[in-house]
Amino acid sequence: MELELLKTIWEEADIKPFNNIASGDAILKMSKRPTLNMIERMRRNLQIEVIIVVVCVTVIALFYFSAFNGQLQEISWMYIFLATVFLFYYYRKNKLLIRIQCPACNVKSNLELQLNTLEKYIRLYLTGGIILVPAVLFSFYLLAYYKHIILFPFTNLSFIAGLLTYTAIVAIITAVLFFLHRWYIYKLYGRHIQRLKSMLNEMREVI
Repeated sequence: MELELLKTIWEEADIKPFNNIASGDAILKMSKRPTLNMIERMRRNLQIEVIIVVVCVTVIALFYFSAFNGQLQEISWMYIFLATVFLFYYYRKNKLLIRIQCPACNVKSNLELQLNTLEKYIRLYLTGGIILVPAVLFSFYLLAYYKHIILFPFTNLSFIAGLLTYTAIVAIITAVLFFLHRWYIYKLYGRHIQRLKSMLNEMREVI
């Protein structure tokens, strides 16, 4: 494991003071290697997400621009707006991951500086995703109701009855998506962040 090798190099550096410069170079190279690999994986996952979002939003927007005689074009614009927000988020997070990869920076201090910010981005992604689910679904329902478009069996109920029924459905969908979204984020980013934090803690112990 890379961290065990790092410890061995540090121990040898303490035993052989005349080789401190060479040992320091070895430490720098070894500590950067696993860090860069994990960051590259997160950047790759982020790029895949962008491609999926762009493709899905394009299909959804084109569909609602023409479906129902164009009466639900607002849905298309809403998805386009959300995709624009996500692309801005992607730009900021990708820029942060590039900063973590900085080849000229000290690995330990750079990780300490950037990991907290990265965790904030991930929490924002989780929270924002869960808030958007009921927000989008309720917007969709209200728009269909006021334009008298029957999309669901309960759309022809009274406003209150239909809203209560829809709220129960949205609550179930949101709960399920919360756990799926949390698992998905951990799979793509969380596990790599945990490994980076573990490496940082071990580096503190060794130093």
